[in-house]
Amino acid sequence: MEEQKEGFLAWIKAHKKELVIAGISLTALIGIILCIKNRDSIDALWKSLSGAIEKSPTEESKISKTTIEKIAQSSVTVTDVINPTEIPVKNTTRTFQNPFEVSDHIRNLHEGCRASAKKITEAEAMGIILQPGQTLVDAYTKGGVAAWV
Repeated sequence: MEEQKEGFLAWIKAHKKELVIAGISLTALIGIILCIKNRDSIDALWKSLSGAIEKSPTEESKISKTTIEKIAQSSVTVTDVINPTEIPVKNTTRTFQNPFEVSDHIRNLHEGCRASAKKITEAEAMGIILQPGQTLVDAYTKGGVAAWV
């Protein structure tokens, strides 16, 4: 058995170049066959990609007239950028998300923190046994905008 194994390994080493060429040829042949069989799908994909590239906006069209006017009306100068002064910056980015309800749930607390007696009794009334380092969080609404500042 060992002699057959050694003989087989010796044959593989002796014919390594031919085996590599056969493997590459077989892979290329399978690829060509798959391309021929799926030519319609490949053509459709190519056309959709070409259309998407043609429809994408250029860098020039991304800058609108109002953006240029805002830049022109800005009080910040090049020297302010190079030598910035104390200009208070207000975060004007607003995101809106539809509000949704978050149900009661267990939260793991930071190390050394404990749940209050009130939360422990609330959890027991709901049939929940809190482990050390856990607390019960009440239901609340998340998302939406609470106030515009």
